[in-house]
Amino acid sequence: MENTTKLLINHTLCHLLLIPAFIYGEWWMFIAGFFWWQIIAIVAISGGYHRYYSHNSFKARKWYPYAINILGMFSGAGPAMTWAATHRHHHAHHDTEDDPHSATIKGWFPVYVNTWGYDFKIKRKFIKRLLKDRLLRWFHVHYFKLNIAIIVVFTIIDPLLMIFGYAVPVVLAFHGYGLLNVLGHKGGKPNNTIIGNILTAGEGWHENHHNRAGNYKIGQKWWELDPTAWFIKAIRIN
Repeated sequence: MENTTKLLINHTLCHLLLIPAFIYGEWWMFIAGFFWWQIIAIVAISGGYHRYYSHNSFKARKWYPYAINILGMFSGAGPAMTWAATHRHHHAHHDTEDDPHSATIKGWFPVYVNTWGYDFKIKRKFIKRLLKDRLLRWFHVHYFKLNIAIIVVFTIIDPLLMIFGYAVPVVLAFHGYGLLNVLGHKGGKPNNTIIGNILTAGEGWHENHHNRAGNYKIGQKWWELDPTAWFIKAIRIN
């Protein structure tokens, strides 16, 4: 089974789990789930998959790659290695026929729900550096098995913990980065999107990012909120 299919199955099941969430959950659980997702986004996806692995825009201590890969499993985004390589490919060919997830070329729906992955193969030059990382390779091989383990353990502890601790972050990640991929490019060029920024912890200033991809500070103006950059500033060592 292709990884794209596995991710789509996971996304679908997590969306279905919103039904018991609304039936049995309490209001504070939804708030906690949202803030838990913000931590995941800041530490693992926006800070880790994107700015650390894709662009190598800062250095951090040895604990950080472990935090990225562990928390990344709660996003439903797939292994960090393929995510980062795909993003590097996107930057090299954005808004062209070679862009793996251009909404202008492929249409907004396949980009939003991630079915574009069926037609995409990563070129070696975009993943070559990442393949040298032993930790990335290990989590890439075991990503889906570890996800199943998380689901089983959380369900045994408390089904609501699995719903709000795993399914809700996956759903928020799905829509946050789906919106970003669709709204982050308009008219054949990168575009800033406030809506996408709220759910992705600072990634919405997408035009800024494409102009200065190697800069971990994506929010450039004082009012362009970028909590991921604040986190990176606190932990970086260069």
